[in-house]
Amino acid sequence: MRKPAHDSGSQTGVPDLVELHRIVCCTDFSEPSQQAWDQAVSLAAEYCAELTLLQVLEDISSSSDIENETAKALARLEKQIAACDQKHVMTKPVVRIGEAYQQIVQLALESQTDLVVVGVRGRHAIDLTVFGSTTYRVIQLGPCPVLVVHTAGGEHAAD
Repeated sequence: MRKPAHDSGSQTGVPDLVELHRIVCCTDFSEPSQQAWDQAVSLAAEYCAELTLLQVLEDISSSSDIENETAKALARLEKQIAACDQKHVMTKPVVRIGEAYQQIVQLALESQTDLVVVGVRGRHAIDLTVFGSTTYRVIQLGPCPVLVVHTAGGEHAAD
């Protein structure tokens, strides 16, 4: 088991204040992702933190597809950022290509992220045991805490 990146308390037993400077919110444009975005915007506003909205594109075959899909994803991210009440939050869209959990962990490391926010739909414990999940891998391998926003009734949304 790995040691938490941040000490959760002081010598006096009173918890230290939490400081968030950089937050990454992952999206696949599903309802759970939208709820995670709402939470991330709220936290970024409260802590005056920089907020990155990340989408990872997987299974892209050719270089022309990469360029086209990246441009479409970036436009969609920018539209989501523009549509929300950002409360003066500094935001930026990022599109990465590859295995989702690897790209999330890599971005968190590179940008010295303090918190990753992800939305998840309901899944059964057996599914996670047999197949694993992006969220589980990010929690397991990531360099910082992960806030998982679970959507009740979200089992029909995209993962």
